[in-house]
Amino acid sequence: MFEKVVTPSDVGKLNRLVVPKHYAEKYFPLRAAARSSPEGTVLCFEDARGGGGGGGGGGDTWRFRYSYWSSSQSYVITKGWSRFVREKRLSAGDTVSFCRAGGRLFIDCRRRAATVPSSLAPQAALIKVQLPSVVDEKEAARDRRCLRLFGVDLQLRGETPALDLQL
Repeated sequence: MFEKVVTPSDVGKLNRLVVPKHYAEKYFPLRAAARSSPEGTVLCFEDARGGGGGGGGGGDTWRFRYSYWSSSQSYVITKGWSRFVREKRLSAGDTVSFCRAGGRLFIDCRRRAATVPSSLAPQAALIKVQLPSVVDEKEAARDRRCLRLFGVDLQLRGETPALDLQL
């Protein structure tokens, strides 16, 4: 159905996951009674990986309270969410996926991509550019002052016919 990259507040002390409004209204519509009630409704998700479930029910089922907060006009998953975060060791930047197969709901998560250590990050490249030689003296003077690179005119200083560019 959809995925959400969790934010620091989704996995922090607020103990709630904000469900983007367009996904909430499309995939988890609340009946009028549940929408106006602070208790909302309970959504049951099967763990897509089959294990480590919690929040009541079977060993592979996650039960969450799902409601609409009119004060912030947002749809939220509350009760049961903090346990899911703790057991799955979620942190900001991880992705939570919500899927449906027939009448069954599934939840899954995956870690954000590991960052590349700075020692392995690509280093800046130094490129030496040699300006073309020109026969006409007036044109030569103009060419020493301007170089067109990727559609941009770079103004040059001095009489140096070579440039060092760092990318």
